[in-house]
Amino acid sequence: MNDPKTLFGGKKITVMGLGLLGGVGDIRFLAEAGADLIVTDLKTEEQAQLSLEALKDFPNIRYTLGRHELSDFRERDLIIKAPSTPFDSPFIVEAKKSGIPVTMWAALFSRIARERGATIVGVTGTRGKTTTTTMIAETLNLVRKNVIVGGNTPGSSMLPQLSQLTSDSIVVLELDSWKLQGFTEEGLSPNVSVFTTFYPDHLNYYKGSMDAYLLDKAAIFLNQKEGDMLVLGEQCAGMVLAKFKERIKATVVVAKAGETEGWNLQVPGAHNRLNAACAAAALRTLSLSESEIKEGLERFKGVPGRLEHITTLGGVDVYNDTTATTPDAVRTALMTLKELGKSTVLI
Repeated sequence: MNDPKTLFGGKKITVMGLGLLGGVGDIRFLAEAGADLIVTDLKTEEQAQLSLEALKDFPNIRYTLGRHELSDFRERDLIIKAPSTPFDSPFIVEAKKSGIPVTMWAALFSRIARERGATIVGVTGTRGKTTTTTMIAETLNLVRKNVIVGGNTPGSSMLPQLSQLTSDSIVVLELDSWKLQGFTEEGLSPNVSVFTTFYPDHLNYYKGSMDAYLLDKAAIFLNQKEGDMLVLGEQCAGMVLAKFKERIKATVVVAKAGETEGWNLQVPGAHNRLNAACAAAALRTLSLSESEIKEGLERFKGVPGRLEHITTLGGVDVYNDTTATTPDAVRTALMTLKELGKSTVLI
């Protein structure tokens, strides 16, 4: 059932974007499965050299580099869209005009996983996605669940993990707003969805519209069904329910940071208590006991680049918070360090 040649052999597929976070691995998988591939990217051959070198052994890949061509989006069986490409791109419009389905890596994998009977857990939010995703996955691994993880980390290709997929798999996915566009196209949402927080971000892509940004995020629950679960972090719950309550079919749980007070978490800050509360709510849905959940979350040591303690030099603690790329994220970091009683020098 998971044979890649059965799924993709001989299929004419155009991949829009060589990708940096796993796309090369997914393209290699399709090539090995015998797909007829066109890979198109605005990067030039020189700029894409590392990716091209990794894929040099596949004669069934044709490249269009430094530009896109409308002809690459006609008479194909499937288009796999790059995350940064809007759906009103003339190339995507051309494909849809011809009735060609358009999807994205995580959504394609999730559709196949759903067909195989696996459980899908999705995590979105402006802040807290990676931490909450990792909390859930690591806790599930502790209790020896069959876990498949995908996210925004380098090398996190999805399709090569199809060989691990069984009906008792739990697929845990970090889903940013762009990845969720693919879920809209596939008409699906995860069985268990977690929406951590919502703040202004990516507004250059969304042309200043918070509503457009939120609508992409909302794809994580808009195609859920009765019996599914939606976990909303307390920061965004009121806003999400005010806008979408009539369209939500899943059971809703609001996770609050205070629910993890007294837990011996290794990651500091109220924001991480909220992340842990969101993770705990999702894990309860997956039939873990309270003791298993508490143990897993207390053992969690954090994710690189998220207020990560690097070292102590001359009595000075050094933290790496390189993923704090918005004012809200920086403010949260500074408030957390203040809670720890630290005077902070921000570089």
